[in-house]
Amino acid sequence: MSKILKDQFERRLCACAVVALICLFAVKIKFNATDYMKTEWPNVVLFFQAKAFEDIVGDLLTGLIAAYFFYVVIDVIPRMRKDLQNMEVLNRLVASIVDSYTNIHFFGHTMAITQVDLWLLKSDVIEKMIDEVRLSPNFIKLKCALFTAHSRHADFSATLNIASSISSERALQWLVLTDKVRLLVDNYEQDPISADYEPRHVFGSARSDVDQDAVDFLEYELALNGYLGSLQLGVLEYLEQVRYWISPLPESDPANGPTNIENHVDSQH
Repeated sequence: MSKILKDQFERRLCACAVVALICLFAVKIKFNATDYMKTEWPNVVLFFQAKAFEDIVGDLLTGLIAAYFFYVVIDVIPRMRKDLQNMEVLNRLVASIVDSYTNIHFFGHTMAITQVDLWLLKSDVIEKMIDEVRLSPNFIKLKCALFTAHSRHADFSATLNIASSISSERALQWLVLTDKVRLLVDNYEQDPISADYEPRHVFGSARSDVDQDAVDFLEYELALNGYLGSLQLGVLEYLEQVRYWISPLPESDPANGPTNIENHVDSQH
């Protein structure tokens, strides 16, 4: 019942049904009129206590209450069940990128979507990921997220109709999420290539195996750090929209503003 009352329209219908029920009790109980009312408004008292009034208004209120009951049973409950099923599909798609990032799944894009961990879509978990990406980005984890985003981008675009079937607000959120996936996918196969160096020479233990003062290495390191910053921004913006997806925030909330990690990227250089 609490899920039904989350919708403003449903709350109004429920309030009307409750008022109708209270009025029905009042009509059927027939509260005794005071002596003052009997003296000053005898016709009004007779009208409200008449058998015809009880039958007509009572039947009308009973019909309204019964209509609301059948509306809930026939329409609202099945619709809620369908919305929950649709949300699970969308949540699994959202979590697929998060899962690849968290568990460093190089082949996360090949994993069945039913194997994705939905427990990752919790506010505290997403907040920790956002802090991690912002403060200490991991190149390998970001690349894993990129691979899955590239594989799932078409799925995000194709499931807008599912989000639309839930609500227009969810459809709008899904459009934003899909756009963030697209921006992340723009980094696919855009990483700098070198005949002599690999990312492990910059971010891994193999860094000690190369001449860190060589001009070509410094150029590669600079280009790779720029690519890391682009990946960082893409994954960060996606995770922030995931946070909004699982726990919608007011439009005025600062968390809905544009991401700014320029200072952090500059500090890395």
